[in-house]
Amino acid sequence: MKVTDVVIRMSKGSSKIKAFAVVAFDNDFTVNAFKVVDGPNGLFVGSPSQKGADGKFYNTIRMKRDSGISSEVTEKVLAKYNETVGASGNDTGAEGQEEDVPPEFDEPA
Repeated sequence: MKVTDVVIRMSKGSSKIKAFAVVAFDNDFTVNAFKVVDGPNGLFVGSPSQKGADGKFYNTIRMKRDSGISSEVTEKVLAKYNETVGASGNDTGAEGQEEDVPPEFDEPA
């Protein structure tokens, strides 16, 4: 399985979540709501998650860390994020591209 496309939507405000990403795999299926997070050791890509009844957040997908797909997702999402930030000139994203919650995305091209 290979990552074939990434779509970035910048997050509004000063949250640690800088952007949301939709990742297409083999041009066959997409996974919504990956997150680009500004953590204590720099940017990282968080898996889609959902808040449980207990108030904790739980990942809605799992990837084997040693399978290579996890590192490919991280690499391509961060590259697309950096490209998007570079194109806008700052880390707030291009006008009209900001979101404050993970949106329902159209399929990546």
